[in-house]
Amino acid sequence: MNLADIRSKVREIVDMDSTDLSDTLLNMYIQDGYDRMIALERRWPFFEKTYTLSTVADQRSYALSSIGAGDVREITSVVDTTAGGVRLTLVAHEDAEALWLGSSDLSSRPLHFSVWQQELYLWPRPNGVYNLSLRGYRKPTSWYQDDTTEVDADIRLHQSLVYYGVAQTYQLQEDTQLASFYRDSFDEAVRLAAGDIMRVSSHRPLVLSGGRFHESSNGFQSPVYY
Repeated sequence: MNLADIRSKVREIVDMDSTDLSDTLLNMYIQDGYDRMIALERRWPFFEKTYTLSTVADQRSYALSSIGAGDVREITSVVDTTAGGVRLTLVAHEDAEALWLGSSDLSSRPLHFSVWQQELYLWPRPNGVYNLSLRGYRKPTSWYQDDTTEVDADIRLHQSLVYYGVAQTYQLQEDTQLASFYRDSFDEAVRLAAGDIMRVSSHRPLVLSGGRFHESSNGFQSPVYY
């Protein structure tokens, strides 16, 4: 669904045309419902994204806005592909400052990272060019700025925006009973869809010990599954 589709369905339910209910007001309701819906989770699967970053010698921090298309919302993993796939460890920014700033601020291959003030920090400071693969979550797009772009969310969440737009329209008309009914429909639709979207897939193995590896008798390392 796109913005025009949602507006059309809302007007069909409330039996109002664009003269009675302007596009501007209805768009505001729909955007509000979308923002509320997205705020329920920090890690929606449909926002997952992989980025790449090449470090600069002696440069510790990199603005998130300069990575990829500038849409980074959260970074969950950093892997140094130059060094054969070494995963950097996330550390508290204040702990990294206490350890590496000052007299200990020597450049080397980075092994840790932190995020502060919308910037990615590498610790120790890189002593050369390293190619990093970043996994994380992007920001939502401004899909509601035109009538044809599809809602930037899983399709199972689209219909709930119709319910929210209807609820706000009835609230504007001071029909509290219908407004409450459709607001409850919005809440239930989002809750059921989110539960299904965020549910762990049935084929996913259970990994204990934090995904740590153990070494077998033949010298190979493998994750611990139960």
